[in-house]
Amino acid sequence: MSSIFEGLMRVPARQIVPVAAILAVCFVVYVVRATPKRTAGARRWPVRKRAPLSRPEQVLYWRLCEAFPGQVVLSQVALSQLIDVDSADKRRGVRNSFDRLVVDFVVCSKAFGVSAVIKLDDRSHERSDRVDADARKTAVLGAAGYALIRVQVSKMPTASELRELVGFEGITPV
Repeated sequence: MSSIFEGLMRVPARQIVPVAAILAVCFVVYVVRATPKRTAGARRWPVRKRAPLSRPEQVLYWRLCEAFPGQVVLSQVALSQLIDVDSADKRRGVRNSFDRLVVDFVVCSKAFGVSAVIKLDDRSHERSDRVDADARKTAVLGAAGYALIRVQVSKMPTASELRELVGFEGITPV
């Protein structure tokens, strides 16, 4: 190591400056190339991934699958997927009143005929904003002909209790 240092000390100063400049340019090029490229319009989002269903929702999902074999169980379904607006002139206003609302589960036949619409409620549904959203969900679903079945997290039903709640006779075997 000392021999390299001694060798550098013998190099005239006028040769060290160009070598240092070349090394500096190489370093900058390396850093620029090592930095991940961002596509046009991309930005850093302050987000992180998460599971699509909470733990209680996962429990209810699997119980619904057990209770209704042969049926399709969908989760996190937007009301706009279940409901259409009759009047073309009022479509936008009416749709805006429910288009961001979601139900936790929809049980369907394999032909995607809706058999049950289910909402899982926890303590957060006691907040005034959630009470309002839940009332709108119940009202608009009822107006479209769906009954919203509400399940309390604290009283999670078994598969047989779910069949009773939904009215298993109402589920068309596939």
